[in-house]
Amino acid sequence: MRTDYTKSAHKEAHSEAGRIAFPISAYRRGSAFEYLILSYYNLFSAVKVEEWSSCVYGKSGKLYQCDGILHDGSKRYLFEAKFFQDRAASIRDMHPERREAAATDLDCDGILCISLNGFDDSVREWQRQSSLEIILLGWEDLRIHILSRISEFSTVLLDNISIFDRLAISASGSKLHFTETPPCKPLDNFPEFVCFPDSLEIWLRRLPKLAHYQQQLASGYFCYLTEEANIQFVADRESDLSLFDTWQIEDTFIGYSARTYNAMKATAQAVYECNDSDITVSQNYLRRLGWNTGEKGVRKALDDLIILGFVSKRSEGIKVKYSLTPLGYTYVVVGSKSADEIFFGQLQKWPPYRFTRDAILSGKVHPKRDALIEYFKAQYRPYEPYARCIFNQNTTDGVLALFKKFG
Repeated sequence: MRTDYTKSAHKEAHSEAGRIAFPISAYRRGSAFEYLILSYYNLFSAVKVEEWSSCVYGKSGKLYQCDGILHDGSKRYLFEAKFFQDRAASIRDMHPERREAAATDLDCDGILCISLNGFDDSVREWQRQSSLEIILLGWEDLRIHILSRISEFSTVLLDNISIFDRLAISASGSKLHFTETPPCKPLDNFPEFVCFPDSLEIWLRRLPKLAHYQQQLASGYFCYLTEEANIQFVADRESDLSLFDTWQIEDTFIGYSARTYNAMKATAQAVYECNDSDITVSQNYLRRLGWNTGEKGVRKALDDLIILGFVSKRSEGIKVKYSLTPLGYTYVVVGSKSADEIFFGQLQKWPPYRFTRDAILSGKVHPKRDALIEYFKAQYRPYEPYARCIFNQNTTDGVLALFKKFG
């Protein structure tokens, strides 16, 4: 692989062929691994990826969050991926009863399980006893086959790209310029995975489609609207959303969990009273206000407030300290009515809420959970796997509750 890196770390990380760009944070690697394996199977004409990581309704009407579904022409398989860097996957990680119930309800003949470090004996015992076909494969079983398809450097979607000092280029000709040489390092024990900052890795993954987005900006036609006595540009695309719209929603939806508005409002008050404190201090203050929220619930509310720009956080040793932003301070100290107006103003800027609200008010979708999930899945489908729909039961319920309160 040709490189023009000026930093020795880059020379070391990219000195061999067959490297795959991976996110640096542990919590993003599992999803990246799912997409890597699905992309490998998607290369075969005999195999179809029917579902990438998404929510799928079973025959019973129950909603399942699944890593994917594959069809080999005769059988359908529920896909399950495990990315444990230092150990084999165990039966406690697999939740066999839940997986078998999902596979049956989703009309799958078996379950394909892939693990970075293989499986222990407890999983193989489940394989022998299950009434479904259970296929167990480790990364070592696929590694040589996947890396042999990489000519230089690859994304987890198995698109070959070239990365230079301040430029990345895809085979499609899309280019991504850097203001400075991006940091990267091989993953411990798995040097074929080269880790970049999360925010950069996702754009390397999307790199081949940047030219497609450029085309979307100009592809369409102008239509004269008689009722408005004006013209409107109608974009030429399959989805109501542009490719960039789906990316905006995806990037600003990560980390969000449904919390009631009152819970978020009370949590903001707790941060005000306990400024620059860790989560335990805020939780104790909330208890004095009559909230019996557990630590997990408080953290979710804080994460939502961070997403909306009301709270910031910083690390201090092993602890995380939370503080109000200037906007968050204003939100807390003004009267209740003005606070609600400030919150709604931020909601309207937040892409998941803004596009949900637009779809409902335009009559494209009913304000119901099932309808919204199916609508956004349809909007994302033309762009998969380069865009990932994060509308699931929890996130959709949260956004829908906010819409029902604020409109």
